[in-house]
Amino acid sequence: MAAESQHLLRRLVLTAVLAASVVAGLSAQESDDENAVVGQTLSWEGNGDALRYELIIDDASGKEIYHQSTESTTADLRLKPGTYRYQIQVYNVLDQVESQSGWQDLVVLKAEIPGPKKIDPAILYLENPVLKFHVQGILLVEGAQYKIYRQDKPDISAVGQVVAHTSDQEVELQFPDFEFSYGDYNLTIQNPGGLKHTLKNALAVRYEKPVDFHFSAGYAPLVVLYDDWYRTTWDKGFYPLGADARLTVMFLKKGDYQIGAELEGGAWMQTGGVEQATINSQYFTGGVNLVYSWLLTKQWRLMARAGGGLMAGFHAFDYQGTPGTAWNSVDPYASAGGGVYYAIFKFWYVEADVGLINGFGQGYMAGLLQPMVSTGLSF
Repeated sequence: MAAESQHLLRRLVLTAVLAASVVAGLSAQESDDENAVVGQTLSWEGNGDALRYELIIDDASGKEIYHQSTESTTADLRLKPGTYRYQIQVYNVLDQVESQSGWQDLVVLKAEIPGPKKIDPAILYLENPVLKFHVQGILLVEGAQYKIYRQDKPDISAVGQVVAHTSDQEVELQFPDFEFSYGDYNLTIQNPGGLKHTLKNALAVRYEKPVDFHFSAGYAPLVVLYDDWYRTTWDKGFYPLGADARLTVMFLKKGDYQIGAELEGGAWMQTGGVEQATINSQYFTGGVNLVYSWLLTKQWRLMARAGGGLMAGFHAFDYQGTPGTAWNSVDPYASAGGGVYYAIFKFWYVEADVGLINGFGQGYMAGLLQPMVSTGLSF
């Protein structure tokens, strides 16, 4: 029996398991008494051969305040917040003390539910982010955790750092290195006792400007892709002399994306030929695009655009030194492309993309690939 009791002693759990219920937490919050009583459950691992257990609890001064016999391995307590110690005695089948645990520390925390009321500022503009926030409420105790997260994407979250704990009704926070994005955010406060409360729609992150304007210009060479007649006439494949410019208006600005429209104009030169003549061609395009911008970070974006317009071609013929009759044309075109946008500063950006231009000429269909590197201003 002694061996079994020693085995039982080794199996005793010597740390408390506290489980304050929500009801108990509420009753503590509603009371102004600093000694508000809450409920706890103390549990330990026992052995089926034990007849019973006795639980003894002393307060911080060493005075015994609880002495209870039980056949269970749990005890429901009603201890006030404070520091205690406890001991468990094991009684064998002869109802004799066979073994006992040493004195173990037990700390009871006051269960309080924080009550956040508002966060200031309640609106954050991405163009002018703030560094610090003021949270107002009740029972904002020291050591509490403040977590903010986006409602539609809870994984976009951050734990705030307390800059100043003014009182139990006001705290100053900051969220260093956290990149806010467009959306509505909730604020959850969890007190050291484990109870928490969430303030929904605590913070709205918006754009201060409803519309953005972008103007860019850059280098845009050309690669001839198809059709057979067009490739045969302009057979060099790559034509390095080209430029392009865009005026973009982003009029729909949401969380991770923006939608807008733009005016685009381009120009390039092609030199080709037929059997008896050389053809020097100049092309000019002007059109309208629908633009989609996907915001990866504050600096990086993925761009997509599709549109169309008119392509004017001016062709000069040279018959072995003798000028020939010029040929001009104006044809419709459709285009689509995508690229990467990088903001160097808030007002200055660079973009690299590639587009496909399909010109619908009389008797042919020109397929052109146009890479572009540009720089621009935002305003």
